[in-house]
Amino acid sequence: MFNPVKIIEPTMNSNNPELQLLDSLYTAMEEGDTSTLNSQRALARTSGLSLGLTNVLLKRFMDRGWVKLLHVRGSAIKYALTPSGVQQIAVRTMDFFARAMRNASLYRKKIDIFIEKVARRGYDAVLFLGPEELDFLFDYACLRHSLQFYKKAEPCLRVINAGRMEYENLVVICANDDAGEEVRSRAGMPRSVPLIRFSQILLNSAAEKLKG
Repeated sequence: MFNPVKIIEPTMNSNNPELQLLDSLYTAMEEGDTSTLNSQRALARTSGLSLGLTNVLLKRFMDRGWVKLLHVRGSAIKYALTPSGVQQIAVRTMDFFARAMRNASLYRKKIDIFIEKVARRGYDAVLFLGPEELDFLFDYACLRHSLQFYKKAEPCLRVINAGRMEYENLVVICANDDAGEEVRSRAGMPRSVPLIRFSQILLNSAAEKLKG
């Protein structure tokens, strides 16, 4: 019998200052809030951190390649979250996103846009391999766009093995590549089944893996 993959819990909690600052950067970028991105003081205010700690964390993020510093005009600068930074947030703190209710509409919109593309490209079902805190966002989006939603692999595979759905009509969304590849290997899924990381949905790059 197929054994479901255990999703690794995030190593940081929702009160961690790194997560607070990364989340503030992501939100400011998505909302086009340049006044926040141009100012450490504004970033400190929106993330609820001290100015000194914000300065230290920004330097740390730049050393890790999560944040880059852009010169926009003259001596003016702007902080920008890199794809690596977004992936760090998504992989390590998916449950944090679900709990951050002040930004729930932002993540819901990203998910809904992606699920709409999944439906338009002819898929029938979505398998989500992630924490329960995010189930409702994907479940709701699938309901809106008439897709079958599975939050565990076993029920999905039973439908496929019974001949009621083809692999080619399935999209798998996972926290990271390891989780998706383990499910693919154990279930014998063909390579044609798209494995989409949650971070790719946040970066608007997930549709590149879909057919059509």
